[in-house]
Amino acid sequence: MTSTTLAQNPRSTREGNQAGNVPGDLPGGKRVSINRRVEHAFRIEPVVQRFKARRGEVIPFTFQVTSTGKTMQVDVSPVQLRQEETGIILHDEHSPPMDGVRFSTPTRFTLNAGETVELKGTVTVPLTKTNYLSFGLLVRDHGVIKENETTDAPAAATQASIRYVTQYVLRVDIETGVVDTSGMDQLVLENATIISKDGMPYVQAYVHNPSDFALECRVRSELAQSNTSGTRHRSTLDPVSLFMPARANLNDDDKYLVRMMPHARLRLEAPLETTFINGAYDLSLQVSNGRRTMKERVFQQNLMADRFRALDTKIASLGPGVTLEPAQIELGRVEGTQRMITLQVSNHSESDQQIHLVPRDHLGDPIQRLMLSKSKFEIAAGRTKTIRAMLRGKSDLSAEWGTLDVIRRDLDSPNEVASAAALPLELVHAERPALQVEAGPLQWANLTAGKGFVMELSNHGQGYAPIHAELLLGRDDGSRPHRMLDGFGRWLAPGQKRELQFFVPDDLVAGKYQVRLQVRSRENVTLKEQVVVLQITDEMLGGTNATVIPANSISAINGELESVR
Repeated sequence: MTSTTLAQNPRSTREGNQAGNVPGDLPGGKRVSINRRVEHAFRIEPVVQRFKARRGEVIPFTFQVTSTGKTMQVDVSPVQLRQEETGIILHDEHSPPMDGVRFSTPTRFTLNAGETVELKGTVTVPLTKTNYLSFGLLVRDHGVIKENETTDAPAAATQASIRYVTQYVLRVDIETGVVDTSGMDQLVLENATIISKDGMPYVQAYVHNPSDFALECRVRSELAQSNTSGTRHRSTLDPVSLFMPARANLNDDDKYLVRMMPHARLRLEAPLETTFINGAYDLSLQVSNGRRTMKERVFQQNLMADRFRALDTKIASLGPGVTLEPAQIELGRVEGTQRMITLQVSNHSESDQQIHLVPRDHLGDPIQRLMLSKSKFEIAAGRTKTIRAMLRGKSDLSAEWGTLDVIRRDLDSPNEVASAAALPLELVHAERPALQVEAGPLQWANLTAGKGFVMELSNHGQGYAPIHAELLLGRDDGSRPHRMLDGFGRWLAPGQKRELQFFVPDDLVAGKYQVRLQVRSRENVTLKEQVVVLQITDEMLGGTNATVIPANSISAINGELESVR
């Protein structure tokens, strides 16, 4: 639904339920009060109709238009569709609509209060070779104002009125079943890269449909380590299906169905749930019609593992190509925990591996109350193994913490330990330990990785403390604030200290900024919340690791920014 703002004198238009008054002054001392009331003039069901049809076939459609209580004049017309890069479909009134739409009911009609009217017509499927077509219909409230409307305001009063125009963009989607989709060959695979999103690696790709017709496809990516000889290593993981951001919250297979409107340029993405070592990689982008790959392009990537600061909170790297999930392990008998969880060990390396798992408490002694379905096993190259971890018996302890020690041997040289890792492990038998995390002062620092804000945390409690931290850096010019994250849910062990780091963008300019910091732990408990207004100077942004900036270069107006280092 879109809105159109009107100005009237002296009458006003009032619609819907009152949402509030916004008073204000006009030149000459006059005041105006705007009543904000919003409701749809009508509703339509369904919004999208989908059919299966062959080329040249004529398909009838019917939509139900129902008044919500007001008499309206309604216009109906075919309309071209356009698509934003997120996948959201909108109407395009500046381009000619698709041919083939015919209405059997009036395209302008009066919709009386409480009335339901059927909107009927047909679409003719064109002969073009595409597997998917989408016809757009624009249904719009023509904006009739009641003639008998009255107002209590004096005749000479100046008033403002907002008219909300209800409009629907309806779609008639056709699946043609065409297998020889020559239109898919026209797709332009513009770019694909691995980006960091909330600290995790994400595949992000851009695909352009230059044709005059819509199409339907599926797109997936595959990451493999490059070889200096020009050949590719084994893929680091199974192919990843990409989706449009507009479909990110879907839970079924339709999430990965890519429908592209004519001349659309879409951004496709998906989380990349794997670890990797620093080096050169090939990122393959593949377009399929659901049966076979129709188009493919490979993009070179140079990846540095430290770009993805949240990765090791989800997936533990046991060595090149060998991973274990989850990277932080909790079992318990209290609300929010499970007595049994599944550990997944994946081997994407070139060699068979032997894995040995040993749970230990914080003193280094084996934990007897944690049972593993297998503690020592072999896993072949390219395979995944599932291990069950379960609490057994009862404990006099309220909770205990320690590590799951993981010892890996390459079976090509089984007498040597290839790697060893200690993953955080916590068992909650009766009650979680109380959070006792101390936050130090917020500071500005020039670090090797960049410039930004730092804060030290210390855990004085008797259990792990997950850390989530967000810092917003904004100006008062209405621009969107910079959002910086750290912690990412990584557990802070008892007695451990950790420095949170929030790196500002390289192109940040000097000026006055508001800093809004929030540090949270489990169950969304706030550990630290702070708002600071300060002046970021050119000297701070231009400093080096060896430069110590005087604290008087910062003007702390609200809150405390205690030092610069």
